[in-house]
Amino acid sequence: MSNTSQSTTQVSPLRGVLVGVDGSVHGHVAIDLAVQLAKQHGSRLVGIDIVDEDATQFGDYGVIDEKAEAERKEEIQRMIQRAKQSLDVFEQRCGEAGVNGIRCRKAGDAAQQIVIEAQRCDLIVLGRETHFYSEWRPDTIVGNVLRHASRPVVTVPLSLPRQQNVLVAFDGSRAAGNALFAFVASGLGISQKVHVVNVGSDAELAESVAKPAVDFLDLHGYDCALHAVVSAGKADKILLDHAAKLDAGMIVAGACGHGRLREFILGSVTKTLIQESQVPVFLFH
Repeated sequence: MSNTSQSTTQVSPLRGVLVGVDGSVHGHVAIDLAVQLAKQHGSRLVGIDIVDEDATQFGDYGVIDEKAEAERKEEIQRMIQRAKQSLDVFEQRCGEAGVNGIRCRKAGDAAQQIVIEAQRCDLIVLGRETHFYSEWRPDTIVGNVLRHASRPVVTVPLSLPRQQNVLVAFDGSRAAGNALFAFVASGLGISQKVHVVNVGSDAELAESVAKPAVDFLDLHGYDCALHAVVSAGKADKILLDHAAKLDAGMIVAGACGHGRLREFILGSVTKTLIQESQVPVFLFH
């Protein structure tokens, strides 16, 4: 056997973070959180902005005449200029914070480019409304990234919380387990109180479902507590209410599942968590 050093250096598992940089208010707050995480964990931070020429107003309908073509070219130039300015701001913010920031400008479908680039990172951070295109086009980027990314996604509200606790929504499903595993693997929340919440119609059953999650967190050194919530109300509202009561600064949830929490990601529960949560939401499938 080869000799190994008796002393080891503690290295954060969060080595690379990818943040969507689109120049919007949501994008600026996403950068705030990403810079904060990168500074805390000593991570490399990649800021990505994307120009999709097919996302112009005339891209969907084809070029009608020379005037339309000229307007389309002008819109593309505005998108290119916006991307440059957004990345300049990102680079400046990283420099001021002493973070290793890398600018990344891509062309093509925004969600697809994020999914590809995320394979080089540990975590994706996006504003809950992310507009790389013109504002007129419906925002489907976050949903598409959540569906296809092989990395967890943190969606960010319009302001960052002061609270430090974490709420884990756990229903015993595979997705909930994957989200919890990804959260622990990222090293996030290790110094915070973690509250595991399960919603059900029977307190004893809800507690038994959530107990493995508490045991897993305990195994990895987390300070955690179990909350078995008996309620006939909507799961999304219950989770948001408990996040406020428990002073949670982040919610962790599975991408899909069973029972009361089965609608995470593609259904109304996930949409409500993303759109109405006052704190970042850590999601994975």
